[in-house]
Amino acid sequence: MFGYWEVGSLLDGLAHCPAPAVSGLDEGPFTLEMHDDANRFEQYKRSKLKLTELGKAILVQADDFSRHNPIDRWWGGTHLTNDRLWRWNPVLIAP
Repeated sequence: MFGYWEVGSLLDGLAHCPAPAVSGLDEGPFTLEMHDDANRFEQYKRSKLKLTELGKAILVQADDFSRHNPIDRWWGGTHLTNDRLWRWNPVLIAP
């Protein structure tokens, strides 16, 4: 399960990138500084989010976020980049 700060960071990454999967995020980045500014934080909370065409295509597995956007983050002690992404493969790992 993701924590509060991790969800905010992930949402920033989906909305503020070269090819966003989510639109309508009116404020950011999701930092302590944004939370400390009452006006910015209220604007952030009032954001009306929706999926972009890319976001819709990702949901139906017709496209891949990493084909359009750079990936460079640490996740659970693993450095993920576009060259080294983990993928779920139901053929290899039964649910």
